[in-house]
Amino acid sequence: MSYARFIFMLLLALSFTAFFAQLVIDFSSVNIAAACIVLASSLAVLLYLHWTNAIQTHPLSTFAIFGFSLSTQLGALLVQSATWTSLSLNLRQPIATFGALALFQLIALAAHGMYRLFSNSASAARSSLIRRMLEKLGLYTTPTAGTLWIMGLFSFITFVFGSGGESVASRVFQATTFLAWAPFLIPIYVFQHGTAYCNAKRNYVFLGLYAGLLTLLGMAANARGLMLWGVMTIAAMVLLSAMRSTRQVTASRAARIGIAAVVLGALSIPVTELVTAMVLARQSRGYASGAEMVAQTLYYYQQPQQLAAQRERDKYTGIQSRYDETYFANPLVARLIETKFHDNALYFASRLNAKDEEKMLDITGDFFWSTLPEPVLKALEVDVDKKNLQFSMGDYISHLGGAGGLGGFKTGSGFAQGISIFGYFFPLIYLLVCPLLFLAQDVLSYRSSKGNVVVSALGMLGIWKLFQYGISAESLQALFMGVARGLPQNIVLFLVIFHLARVSAS
Repeated sequence: MSYARFIFMLLLALSFTAFFAQLVIDFSSVNIAAACIVLASSLAVLLYLHWTNAIQTHPLSTFAIFGFSLSTQLGALLVQSATWTSLSLNLRQPIATFGALALFQLIALAAHGMYRLFSNSASAARSSLIRRMLEKLGLYTTPTAGTLWIMGLFSFITFVFGSGGESVASRVFQATTFLAWAPFLIPIYVFQHGTAYCNAKRNYVFLGLYAGLLTLLGMAANARGLMLWGVMTIAAMVLLSAMRSTRQVTASRAARIGIAAVVLGALSIPVTELVTAMVLARQSRGYASGAEMVAQTLYYYQQPQQLAAQRERDKYTGIQSRYDETYFANPLVARLIETKFHDNALYFASRLNAKDEEKMLDITGDFFWSTLPEPVLKALEVDVDKKNLQFSMGDYISHLGGAGGLGGFKTGSGFAQGISIFGYFFPLIYLLVCPLLFLAQDVLSYRSSKGNVVVSALGMLGIWKLFQYGISAESLQALFMGVARGLPQNIVLFLVIFHLARVSAS
């Protein structure tokens, strides 16, 4: 049995096991209906991956579809069943939420099927002007281990010394933060190219030390993402590689996979405690020094009673407030699976009247204009002040829906925003938008001389963000920004720093 088939069978077994567990956990009509919707939607994705070669010819866009399923629907079913919790518990409208997510999941699948029909990977990779240009610029070149280390250390240093400012240079430094995880690609390249790529043991030792430095930096800045992104990047790329692999799974390899799963499960406990400790230390962010933030985080990490009390406060606050994010008991899982955020946004969007929907349209227009640089706005004489838009779409939807003020930067849902503006036409609009998203994603993969499609280093560095937000986002403008500004910006920054690092490493 190949790795690809093994993962398919494993996910299939886990899906059905979790579904039948829900029949025992909560046999209410609402919970069973929600579980049926999730199972049907998840099976559609799994069968699409199994019956087509999409993961081979278009790995990044296909992985984005799979990531959406796991981070909004299947992940919720698996986690809630594993913790013996009702799938519908703490959701405002579970059937409507999972129904909407399943609808957009199916639309994305249909759009991907049509997209693949009109973009034959073999000819597109050869004939695309953009691909040829990117190939000449070196985007598809495999970086050496030394190059990855220089890129990562450069981003690490610029984050330390320039991430907090508002100058142009500081903003450029902030935009290069994603390169801090470049060394974490070394294990992936070792897996792909073997020990000839580099001295694996030596690099793994340095990588462990570097991970420790990033953890300290994350605690100093009280930035959970900075700590976890490298690990999640490796995990996502290993999963994608395994889903595409035709190598056979032997008994010894299956045993190693099981041991690795147990180790990761055990590690999730201290990581969860550390995340909670960072929440407690957050009250000092802004006026405490980096060293003081690290000390406070480590202090709270050693106070199990305070950690437990914080989790209870979060749970109680969520139950009592008009807006809450209470769904998963584990705060780390709550940040990785987006179900509750979509549920909140869809619920509050359903409460909007015609006047609110007009306001939503106006503010969406302002947000789209605000994606342009300030000099361009002035030249076009667009009357949009970015200082008046210091809130998220999640804030605005919940505010119009009667759940408090602005400025909390709550996570929203582009689906809820689109439905509130375009109504029944939004699914059709989304069907037309999806191929543009897929094109932007797949430009970061290329066909090698051996004929197989390979993910570029830049594609790997963004694999975790792609997994979570490839075909969805907290707002429509975030999706637009990712394609129109984020992708070109990341390509330019990556190429500039890659070539400087390659010269330095040679």
